[in-house]
Amino acid sequence: VLSDNGGNSDGVTHGEMILGIVLILLAQLVSASQMIVEEIFIKKHNVPPIQVVGMEGCFGVLFMSVLVLPVCYFIPGNGPHGSYENSLDAISQMWNNPAILGFGLAYLFSISFYNYFGLSVTKSLTAVHRTLIDACRTMLVWVIDLIIHYCILNSYGEAFDETYGFVQIGGFVLLMLGTLLYNEIIYIPCIASPRATGFAEISADFEGSQPLLDGSLRAN
Repeated sequence: VLSDNGGNSDGVTHGEMILGIVLILLAQLVSASQMIVEEIFIKKHNVPPIQVVGMEGCFGVLFMSVLVLPVCYFIPGNGPHGSYENSLDAISQMWNNPAILGFGLAYLFSISFYNYFGLSVTKSLTAVHRTLIDACRTMLVWVIDLIIHYCILNSYGEAFDETYGFVQIGGFVLLMLGTLLYNEIIYIPCIASPRATGFAEISADFEGSQPLLDGSLRAN
């Protein structure tokens, strides 16, 4: 709720909120551009998905180690030793706490498979399919948070927000409906069938793509 002093109850000004929205939009633009470039490499240049994941990982480590983390270390902030991001302190914590190191390695392991499977979907279908499927991940995380909070331990997870919870449900339903329509799993009778609107011709460009499932599995 906005207050009379040009901000909200958390002390954030309108300018800061606009800046945050602009940064979010720019981040989405960068993410979309990355997926398009990945699809070009995989489909036009026939680069294997595992090689794309490895290249992104190598360039990411190099970029973070040489530029981002050193710059963040010298930026003033509220972190240890007055740094905005103290990577040396993070390394020290992992060295002295096996649990932190274990979680960090587990994250690296899981995100590697996540990227590989995502690029495999791009190779077999399109980047649009990957984006729609990936968006459903948010819904799964939210449902699991609710189950943990109400069925396992209420000090963890997330409680249902009575103010915006139903808006979230509506958004998730719209997201699922769009995903099902785009993938031709369902179609609305009052609207022409997707195959009658040229979708089949567009999909013909990807007939040579490798399927996610072999013929025997799809037949079942």
